[in-house]
Amino acid sequence: MNVDILLVTHEQIGSQLIATAEAIFCQEMAPVACVSVPANVTPQQLGRYVDQIRDTMVEQDSGAGVLVLTDVYGATPDNLARYFTKQGNARVVSGVNLPMLLRVLNYSRQSLQQLCETAVAGGESGIQQGNIPLADMQSINIRQVS
Repeated sequence: MNVDILLVTHEQIGSQLIATAEAIFCQEMAPVACVSVPANVTPQQLGRYVDQIRDTMVEQDSGAGVLVLTDVYGATPDNLARYFTKQGNARVVSGVNLPMLLRVLNYSRQSLQQLCETAVAGGESGIQQGNIPLADMQSINIRQVS
């Protein structure tokens, strides 16, 4: 049984990550749900997104739990998701990026706790600093496409 996956992000970040993952996999992948929260959501509008997150988490949970990936720790989407994880078999990992999502999709048969650790490891390993010395840049042959 797979852990179900839900992205709760600002604007279209989550849906774009899912679309990119689908393009990379080129095959059927585990279903991923997404709730997009506007960056300028007002307190009067919060109830709509609260209901959407709660309902999606309930619909998604097939028994192995729900891993909720959010974009920014402490931001509105993250806070809303964390509120609901206290009530059920769900965990939140913030800082979602494409390497994290790809890793989670590849290992969705892990337990919920293991998948949380896999998500963090995938996200961290996808962040690298790289420098190419200027002298080496001159030797790289870059063709212009016209």
